[in-house]
Amino acid sequence: MVLLGAVVFVVALGYGAGLPLIQPYLARYLGPDAPQRMAWHVGMLGGVYTFALFLLAPTWGRLSDRHGRAMVLMAGFAAFLVGSAAAALAPNLGAVYAARLLAGAGAAAIMPTAQAYVADISSTVDRSRRVVLLGSASFLGFVAGPPFGTWLAGPVMGMSVGAMPDMVNWPALAVAVVGLPLLLLAPASLACDSARPFIAANPPPTVPRQRFVLASMVLAALASFAVGTFEVGFALFGGQTLGLSGSALAVMFIACSVAMLAAQSMLLLPAVRRRIDQRWVAATFAASALVLSFTDAVSGPGALVLLITVVAAGIGLIGPVLSYELLERDRSAPGAQLGKQAAAGNLGQAFGSFSAGSLFALHPAAPFWLAALVLLFGAGAAYALWGAARDDEIALLAGLETERDG
Repeated sequence: MVLLGAVVFVVALGYGAGLPLIQPYLARYLGPDAPQRMAWHVGMLGGVYTFALFLLAPTWGRLSDRHGRAMVLMAGFAAFLVGSAAAALAPNLGAVYAARLLAGAGAAAIMPTAQAYVADISSTVDRSRRVVLLGSASFLGFVAGPPFGTWLAGPVMGMSVGAMPDMVNWPALAVAVVGLPLLLLAPASLACDSARPFIAANPPPTVPRQRFVLASMVLAALASFAVGTFEVGFALFGGQTLGLSGSALAVMFIACSVAMLAAQSMLLLPAVRRRIDQRWVAATFAASALVLSFTDAVSGPGALVLLITVVAAGIGLIGPVLSYELLERDRSAPGAQLGKQAAAGNLGQAFGSFSAGSLFALHPAAPFWLAALVLLFGAGAAYALWGAARDDEIALLAGLETERDG
C-alpha cells in the first residue's frame, strides 16, 4: 500500500506541478503571442494528456487482469517518468505534445491498476477504505504539485516565476528523478502479484450489470468534464482575467485539492458510505452546477478560491463513489471494469480541457456555463439512469440470494 500510494502521489504531483506554470512554460515555445492562441494551447496540452489516459486505460486494465498488476504498474510508471523527462527537455512544441502523450499513456495504467490490486488483496471493508486512501494519495499529490512547481521554478532561486522562463521545465524533470527510486523498488514491493485469471472464468455479465457499468461510465465522463473545465478554465480565468501571479494560482489549486481531499475523507466513515444512493449523487451534481453558474460574478481571488473550493468538494466525492459502487456487487475482472470507468472519466476531462481553452476566448465565463449545463444533465442521469440500473442490479442479486436460500 505504501508503494502504491507513493506511485499514485508522484503521478498526481507531476500533473499538479505543471498547472500554475503552463502559461510561462508554453511562452518558451510560443513567444510573445496573442492571449487567444495561448489559451488554445493551454486547453489542448491539458486535453492531450487526458485523452491519452482515455485511450489507454481500458487496455492497461485488461492487461493487468491477464498478465498481472505489478507488470502493468511498472510499465505504465516507467512510461510516465520518461514522458515527464521528455517534456522538460523538449526542443520544440511538437516534442512537448509528444511527451505529454507518452506521460498520459503511462499514467493511464496507474490508478485503475492500483485500485484493482487493492480489490484483489482486500476484504470488503478494507477495500473501500484502501480505495479512498489511494484517492487521497492522488489528491495529496495534486495539492503538493502547485507549490512544488512554483517553489522549484522560482522562489528557491530568489526570483519570480515569470522572470525565469528557462526554469519552468525543472519541476517535470524533478518528478522524473523522484519517481525513479520507486520504479526500482516496485519489483520487490509488489513481488506477491495479485492478478488472477479472471477473464476465462467469468460468466457473461447480466443485463442490469451491463446497464450499471454503462451508467457509471456516463457519470464519470460528465463529472470529469467539469474537472477538466475548471483545471484549465480557472488557470486562464485567474491568470488573464484577474491577473493572478503563478504563486496565487498555486494557492488556488491547493484550495481545490484540499477541498476534494476533505470531501473524500468522509467516505472513510462506514455510516456515510451506507447512505450514498442516486439521490445523494444527483444532489452533488446539481449543487456543483449551481455554484459554477455564478462564475461571471467572481471579481477577486478570494471569491474565486471560494467558488473552486465548493465545486471541488462536490465533484471530488463522485469519482471514489463510482469506483466503490462498481466493485461493490461484482468483483470480477476489476482491472477491466475500473479501466473502462477511468477511460470514460478521462475522455470527459479531455473534452473539458479542450472546451475551456476554446470557449475562454469567446467569454471568460463561457467554459463554466457549459460545465454547469453538463453537470445539470449529470444530476438527471445520476437519478434516472445510474440509480435505476443500481436498483435493478441490487434487486436481481437479492432475488438470486432468495432462490439459493429457498
